[in-house]
Amino acid sequence: MVTRRARLARRRQRGAAVFVVLLVVSLIGALGMYAVRSASLADLASGYMRQQVQTHYVSDYAVYALSADVASEPNKHAQNMEKGKGCVGFEKVTAPTCARYSYADLQGVVKGTSKSGDHKILEASTANAAGSLSQPGVNLEGDMKIEMTDKHPAWPPVQGNQVNTVGGGSLLGYVMVTISAEGMVRPKQATSGTWDTASATAAGTELSRANVIMGPVPQ
Repeated sequence: MVTRRARLARRRQRGAAVFVVLLVVSLIGALGMYAVRSASLADLASGYMRQQVQTHYVSDYAVYALSADVASEPNKHAQNMEKGKGCVGFEKVTAPTCARYSYADLQGVVKGTSKSGDHKILEASTANAAGSLSQPGVNLEGDMKIEMTDKHPAWPPVQGNQVNTVGGGSLLGYVMVTISAEGMVRPKQATSGTWDTASATAAGTELSRANVIMGPVPQ
């Protein structure tokens, strides 16, 4: 025969068991939520790292692309620098020697020099998405702005370079310029050339700079 005291003891034990079970379930649920959050943060960090690497290469590639065109057509770029239009920080300078280039400018050079005419500086991740970069779940867009400034005679003179005019002809020589390129990677916009708040917040930018010897050009 079970006494009243024994029944009360068993009831208290059942209550304690239910409390322990609820506590264990709560802890497991909290650990599960933490695991899901940690996994999402790892994916987010991986995405930002991928975007950072892409931004770095877009910035460096802008310098290399413009340097390659400078090497092939130095006179064209020397003339562009004499025009001095569009450079940031040179608006109030009377006669600046600078030139500003964009992704479209370099893409035009690549298109004009390729046999098929369909080569792109940045390979598209999807059809008809010029300038976009591949990333799972996000259609990223690459862009670049480049300035060529600080034109001055290269010193010491390049070996084999003419240092004096001969027979009244024009003197050709080499100059040193500074190429400053800003690479950017951002979510692709529905309307080209526009910005929205989310895109501006998520954009990655990096600045690359190089001193380049250009020539021969008229002195």
